[in-house]
Amino acid sequence: MPYARIRGFKYTFIFITFLLSGCANQPTVYIYAKYLDDHQKKEIQNKLKSEKYQVELNEFDFPTTITENTIIYSLLLREPEVIDKAIELAAEAGLLVKRTQGLTEGNHWYTKNSIALFLLPKNKDRKYGLFRQDLINDYKGENCGNEITLSLKKYGSFKLVAASDGESKRQLEEGKWNYRQHPFIELQKNESSYADYYFEITQYKGRDKVSEIEFIKLKLLNSGSLPEECSFLHGMRI
Repeated sequence: MPYARIRGFKYTFIFITFLLSGCANQPTVYIYAKYLDDHQKKEIQNKLKSEKYQVELNEFDFPTTITENTIIYSLLLREPEVIDKAIELAAEAGLLVKRTQGLTEGNHWYTKNSIALFLLPKNKDRKYGLFRQDLINDYKGENCGNEITLSLKKYGSFKLVAASDGESKRQLEEGKWNYRQHPFIELQKNESSYADYYFEITQYKGRDKVSEIEFIKLKLLNSGSLPEECSFLHGMRI
């Protein structure tokens, strides 16, 4: 191969390596998008990518101390201006950032060249702090006669499952669930034309030997195949 051609490949390789290293040095923006719809996710992601930032979306739970749009940033940021730029781009997407804080929030740490955007839509229920997404969990039955689990799924289905002998599970009922108005949830079985169960949502905090726990409790409001005193509980460590 001619020397000039080899040298050309060499310079091309060096140039590409330089470009890649430049991209690698760009700040990473982690978007906590659990409460955003698909349009909002795409819009904020595209705006940040247009500025050549590395962007990663997730649907992780928020720290319980975050109740408004917030940026958490690393103290090792190579380009601190990314904070103001992210605030500007979020505002263009209709998501006004109200608070910024360095390094850590709850169990979330940012020690590299990165920031985290915690974003909430405008329709957040500030009084109760509950979105539909917060209710998507597995709930353990209490006073339900058997060891029963209620699963509320992301796309609107539910399953009631009871423990049988050994490790096996037995499905009792399934259908769809609705969260039309706080503090009530409706469960409608597949074969029904109306809601079969109504639950009232309550929230409270407790503590065990490890840490504080935030609970969501669903209390049965009407009778059916479940005992009247039946309720379902989900806890998340704070």
